[in-house]
Amino acid sequence: MNKYFKKIIEHGLYIIVFLLSLQARLFIRNGEIEGGFSEYLTISLYGVDILLLIIILLNGFIFLRELKAKKFDFKISKLLYLIGGLDLIVFISIFFAEDKILALYKYSIFLLGIGLFWLIAGASYNKAKLLWSFLAGIILQTCLGIWQFLMQSSFANKWLGLAMHDSSDLGVSVIEVIGSDGVWERWLRAYGGFDHPNILGGVMAIGLLVLLNLYLKNSNLITGQSGFQKIKQYLLLTAYILMFMALIFSFSRAAWLGFIVGIIILSFILVIQKKYYQQKELLIIILISVALTSLIYSQYSNLFQTRLSINSRLENISYAERVSSINDSKIIIKDNFLFGTGIGNYALELDNNTINSHPSWYYQPVHNAFLLVWSELGIFGLLFFALLLVYLLFNSYKNKKYFNIVIILSLITIMMFDHWWWSLHFGVLFWWFVMGMVYRDNKFV
Repeated sequence: MNKYFKKIIEHGLYIIVFLLSLQARLFIRNGEIEGGFSEYLTISLYGVDILLLIIILLNGFIFLRELKAKKFDFKISKLLYLIGGLDLIVFISIFFAEDKILALYKYSIFLLGIGLFWLIAGASYNKAKLLWSFLAGIILQTCLGIWQFLMQSSFANKWLGLAMHDSSDLGVSVIEVIGSDGVWERWLRAYGGFDHPNILGGVMAIGLLVLLNLYLKNSNLITGQSGFQKIKQYLLLTAYILMFMALIFSFSRAAWLGFIVGIIILSFILVIQKKYYQQKELLIIILISVALTSLIYSQYSNLFQTRLSINSRLENISYAERVSSINDSKIIIKDNFLFGTGIGNYALELDNNTINSHPSWYYQPVHNAFLLVWSELGIFGLLFFALLLVYLLFNSYKNKKYFNIVIILSLITIMMFDHWWWSLHFGVLFWWFVMGMVYRDNKFV
């Protein structure tokens, strides 16, 4: 029976990873603040949650049966102590939350994330198949994002969790430029199926690094061979080009920076290890990326120039909002230093601390995942959260899993400039998915 259940779990995981980026959901309670909709206060049931919960419970059933039969010795690693400590602090934060129902909902997402981590780290599956399922899922988002930018339009579909985005609507992420006719234009950034272009960019940055690792590993197998390995290499290269285009069209500066950091560290590691063939392959990829960037820049140079400066109206507003957001978080941290506002309650606390009324989209988490964790969980929550990342970094170095260091440092870079890793449903699950992959890879030296 256990063998049959394990097969269900294995294939269920492939499906979960493939569907992870789909945002189809049932709204249970619409979040509202200052008379407008707030995603951060909304309570929903996502389609992927149901499947994930079933697989977690099934895996737990098998785990308990095997533990009772003494088929293995269960040992608690240092990382599990850190996760347990973080979990305890998140639970305690509920009692300090203004909206305890919202806090309980956010805690349930957090627990689902831990459950996904547990499955990725300990379940029986084929790692290559899981990574291909992951890449196949985000390729769908890639194609959608490219289409959205080139067509400058999007469509809504409740079954796929797609929202309508119009560049004329306030609150939609756009780039404002002066067209060749001297008229102001609003260019829609690529969203994919996500809540914000920065999420698409972040997923593309991490996905590109994962794909690049597969490409470099596969390149070692091609010499003297033909057929399937070469076909796989061409597929990976094609996927890389598409995902790189989606990364650019997201116009997420944090994602761009995170990807560049990852490439620099990966290059440094390959040089230190004297892997000359992989160095050559990486150089070819970098040259392709530069050529592709130059081609896109030649067509949309005004968008790049606007996005990389703070002279335009929207970029000035964006910069001012980020600075203001950090200052607001400092006040919230000062008032809730030890125990935080309660998980998911940052926007409510921000509303309480704001004297003047603002549009609902103004009340969003600080654009720094670490400051947000500190604000919602207090100093001890931040400590456990940071130690978890530090542990995985040192564990990767100890086990000579250097690519995992690339992933973690790229991840940390993006998290320094964005909050969705902690504030949104997909971000939480995606973060735990990446942590689970890193931890599992470190275990199997």
